[in-house]
Amino acid sequence: MKYLYFSALVGFLFATNGLAQSSSTPLPCSDTEITQRHLAENPDALQEKEANELFIRNFIQEMKLADGRSHDSTAQYIIPVVLHVFHNGDDGYISLEQAQAGLDVLNADMQGLNADWDDVNPDFEDIKAPLDVQFCLASIDPDGNPTTGVNYYNDSLKMLNEGDLFAHAWDNFKYLNFYIPKYTGGEWSLFTAYAYYPSLSRVEDNLDGVFYSSIRWGYGEHSELEDGQEWASVITHEVGHWLNLRHTFENGCTEPGDLVDDTPPTTGGTIEIEGCFNHDESCGVSTNGENYMDYNHDCKKMFTQGQVDRMTAALHLPARSNLWSDENLDATGCSGNLSTLENSATKNVLTVYPNPATNALRIELNKIPEQIIIYNNMGEIVSIILEPSLQYNLNVARFASGIYFYQIDFENTSQKGKFIVK
Repeated sequence: MKYLYFSALVGFLFATNGLAQSSSTPLPCSDTEITQRHLAENPDALQEKEANELFIRNFIQEMKLADGRSHDSTAQYIIPVVLHVFHNGDDGYISLEQAQAGLDVLNADMQGLNADWDDVNPDFEDIKAPLDVQFCLASIDPDGNPTTGVNYYNDSLKMLNEGDLFAHAWDNFKYLNFYIPKYTGGEWSLFTAYAYYPSLSRVEDNLDGVFYSSIRWGYGEHSELEDGQEWASVITHEVGHWLNLRHTFENGCTEPGDLVDDTPPTTGGTIEIEGCFNHDESCGVSTNGENYMDYNHDCKKMFTQGQVDRMTAALHLPARSNLWSDENLDATGCSGNLSTLENSATKNVLTVYPNPATNALRIELNKIPEQIIIYNNMGEIVSIILEPSLQYNLNVARFASGIYFYQIDFENTSQKGKFIVK
C-alpha cells in the first residue's frame, strides 16, 4: 500500500440555526507519518514517491524554460469520474443532484470560478492561479453501456467505510473513483475525507481514488452543509492531494516545506472553524491561509501558480496521464464535455436545469445562440433549436430515459454539457 493521505476535519457542531462556534482541534496528519505507515506495508513506496518527485521537478523546470510558461500549464484537462455511493436505505443516500453539486464545487474551485476568487488577500493576488481542469461524470461505463456516473450500493457496513470498498472500483486508468460512504471514519468522526498521491502501482491494482463522507459532499437533502458553505471545498483539498500537493504547513517553518516555492511557510495542522489568518506570521511571513491546502475550515479560495504547476506536472505522471487522453475521453463519454462554467468575465452564461429532468429542461442564457443541438448517447441528433431567445423550455417527456448531450453554438464559441432524462 502507498502513502494514504487523510484530511482529518473537525466534526460539525450544528445547532438549530447553523454551525456552532468551536475552537481549533489538533489533527495528526503529516507527510512523514503517513509515508512511514505505508512503507511498513510496501517497501517500494518511498522509491516510487521519490521517482515521482524527480519527474515533477524536471517537468516544472522544462515548463519554466519554455518562454516562462509552457503550453501545458494553460491546457484544459478533462478527468472522467465515477462516484460509488454506499448507503443503508435512505441513510447515507445522496441524489444525482447532490452528486453533481459536489463536482460543481470542485470544478469551480479548480478553475478559479469560486465566489470569493476576487476577494483574495492582496498579498497573494499576484500568485493565485487556476487549473483548467474539469471533472466529468462518466456517461459510459467500463462495459460500454450508458451510465449516470453514480453507482449506489445498499450496504450497511460499507456505508461506515467497513469492508473492501475498492472491490467496486472501475478501471483506475480510465476513471477517477470517488468512494462515498456516509462516514469515512466508521462513524460520525473528525474525518471527512482522504486521498492517495499518484502511484502507478496503486492504479495498476485498482487501489487509487478519493474517499469522502456523503454528509459533507456538495449541497442537498442529505448534506450537512448549507448552500455556499466552504466546508464543501474540502473536496478540492483532497483532489489537490490526488494531484500530489502537500499541506501548506508541511514541515512547518523548515525547508523544504510543502515542496512549492511560492507558498509561504507556516505552522498548522489544526482545523480552524473561522477566519483566514490563523497561524499568520507563524514563520515570520504572511501566511496564505486562504489556500485550499491549508486547514482553515471556512476560508478556501485559491491555489498558487506553483501549486498549479505541480498539479499540471502530476497530470503527466503515468498514474494520471491516460485519464485525460482523447481516446479515454471517448471511451468514458466525456469527450467534448467542456465545462459549462465560464471565466469571471462571462460567468453565468449558461444555466440548464433541472438535471435530471422529467418533463421539461429549462435553458437560460445571457446572449442569443445561433442554434442548440441535442444528441442522444449514441451521438444521434434528437432535437435542433434555431429560434433566437435567451430562454428555452425543452420538452423532454418525449425522450426515452437516459443521458443526453447539448451543444449551444454562439457566434464565436460553443458550450457543451449533458443532462439526464428520468
